[in-house]
Amino acid sequence: MWKLLISVRSLVLAALVVLFSATTLDAQSNDPVDIAEEYLSQGEVEKARDQFEKLAKSRQYIPRIHDSYFSLLLSEKDFDEAEKYLKSVLKQMDGSFRYAIDMGVLYRSMGENERASKYLDDLIDDIVKTEDANLRRNNVSILAQMFFQKDFRDKAIRTYQKGREAFGNSDQFALDLATVYRVMNEKENMITEYLRFSKSQPRNVGFVKNSLQRYLTEPEDMDTLEIVLYDFIQEEAGNPIFNELLVWTHLQQKNFSAALRQARALDRRMANNGQNILEVGMIAFENDDFKSASQAFGYIMSDFPDSPNQRLALRYSLLAEEEVIKTTYPVDKDAVRNLIVKYNQYKEESRDIFSAMEAQRRIALLQAFQLNEIDTAIATLQDLVSQPVGKHRVLAEAKMDLADIYLLDQQPWESILLYGQVERMFKDEPLGYTAKLKSAKLSYFKGEFELAQSHLDILKLATSREIANDALDLSILIKNNTVFDTTDVVMQSYANVELMIFQNHQEEALVAMDSMLVAYEGHSISDEVLYLKAQTLRELGRFDDALASLKIINEKYYYDILGDDALFLTGVILEQDLNKPQEAMTIYSDLLTKFQGSIYVAEARSRFRELRGDFNN
Repeated sequence: MWKLLISVRSLVLAALVVLFSATTLDAQSNDPVDIAEEYLSQGEVEKARDQFEKLAKSRQYIPRIHDSYFSLLLSEKDFDEAEKYLKSVLKQMDGSFRYAIDMGVLYRSMGENERASKYLDDLIDDIVKTEDANLRRNNVSILAQMFFQKDFRDKAIRTYQKGREAFGNSDQFALDLATVYRVMNEKENMITEYLRFSKSQPRNVGFVKNSLQRYLTEPEDMDTLEIVLYDFIQEEAGNPIFNELLVWTHLQQKNFSAALRQARALDRRMANNGQNILEVGMIAFENDDFKSASQAFGYIMSDFPDSPNQRLALRYSLLAEEEVIKTTYPVDKDAVRNLIVKYNQYKEESRDIFSAMEAQRRIALLQAFQLNEIDTAIATLQDLVSQPVGKHRVLAEAKMDLADIYLLDQQPWESILLYGQVERMFKDEPLGYTAKLKSAKLSYFKGEFELAQSHLDILKLATSREIANDALDLSILIKNNTVFDTTDVVMQSYANVELMIFQNHQEEALVAMDSMLVAYEGHSISDEVLYLKAQTLRELGRFDDALASLKIINEKYYYDILGDDALFLTGVILEQDLNKPQEAMTIYSDLLTKFQGSIYVAEARSRFRELRGDFNN
């Protein structure tokens, strides 16, 4: 019974499928265009041609058959029939330029490029003569787009350019032309058109910046942008949009000093309370160009006394000055004491308790790590961490600072407790990760490498890129230098040296490093020791000795992981510490050639150009 019902149902369904298929086929067979296309898809070319030829005599079918029929004639190289067909189509379709372009395609296929070019130029000239302005604008856009699709890119450009002439507007169609030039990889022309667009549409300058950032992928591209911008600034001296773009360009190149010069001129002209200067200062600060940042914040305070950003500028001016002092070797103790006075003044004038606490933190760090006034620093921070402010970033940072200073004072057990407090207080937050990283570093100092590695494995997945990178660097250092040394003797010796430096025992550390270089000659840690030795010597003001240490890496270990680090530091010492710009330029140039994938490429290029005088205008 069930089998019978199933069989009946199957027969009914089969009948419906057959009926539907027959109906569909019948519907298809009634459409002559579908029949022609079906012949073509089945490879029955002659039948398809016969069908298309019949349909081409009727105006109503031309839009549907044109592409297939014309392509078929070209593929068979039946150029005479193709020309005859196009002339008929143009007559029937009132000379529509959609079909007229294909006459150019035909001539090109015949190898008659000059004939094709003249025909299409005449077509462009006719289109731009359209009397109605709106219709002319639309026709120019459509024609250019069709040229682009048909791979007549030069004609697309000419169409837009002729359209410009017809409208008497040199900025017309700028965005369209920028797109064409981008596809053709003509970057200078693309840049020019984007700048013209920004001139006519200044509110869209953000779009222009995003586009330039997306398409200018090589350092040379940004150099070209800079050159073109200077040309625009000379032609449009009163238009601030190009000065704004030049500031932005210098920031992309990390040329902060040049960006600051332009921002200062721009803010004077626009009277906007130094907003551009402040932006440059903040970006320079974030990118560790503290000298440029310090200058920027200084300009805010001196040139714009009524700016609402005065207090913010003062705060960052002090922070930038601190970094400049700490990285100018040997560190000037009097400058440190003078800065402490400024921080105290800032603290007294602060209406915000947390700003005052931040200033107190900075004072304690300077006392401990720059003046070696450890007891005073501990007292300063103990007073700070006793403030009843609850869970707050400044309090957590003060606890970590106090832990660092306890480690400086050889009290690691106190450090462990404080790092743990912060880690628990800010679990799964950046501050908590920072505390865990410091705990890992403390385990590393103590020779507890497995424990340190367990912390680092977690931190390598941290949300903060900076923390993750620091964790990865320390993890790689430990793995590379313990994998073949089960006793961990070499790694412990290196960790001891790092701890000595942290605790301001540089001379003792230098003796230990010299001993390591002799005892472990040829060990994989040798370049690490040499690099750390160079950094330590530089901090002590012994620049020639630092260069000698780096020279060994540059000659003997240039292929290793610190090869680019050593070469870049060599350039920095020559430039900043020894004032030898020509020698520094040579080093930066070598780095750009030998280490093209280095993280230092952008800064080395910027420093090289700065020394060469590229930004003096």
